[in-house]
Amino acid sequence: MLEKQRAEIDAIDREIVALFERRMQVVVEVAQIKKENGMAILDANREKEVIQKVQSYLQDATLKEELAEAYETLMKVSKGYQRKQLEQSR
Repeated sequence: MLEKQRAEIDAIDREIVALFERRMQVVVEVAQIKKENGMAILDANREKEVIQKVQSYLQDATLKEELAEAYETLMKVSKGYQRKQLEQSR
């Protein structure tokens, strides 16, 4: 009954995972640059900009809140990973 939709979700999830890994690789680079320049991990203004920017990419504006929530979580994970990388490089 739901096999087709579940297969499509599985395919989308594989793409999301690959993009997540790419994003986290760049997060490591960002963490290193921040460390070298004495910058804080949190940049609240940048986070607001990112959310507004990704919301502008939506074709379905009714998903704005859900996308913001997803990105808030993604950025929280990214900050945690940056901290972890910085601690390991000490």
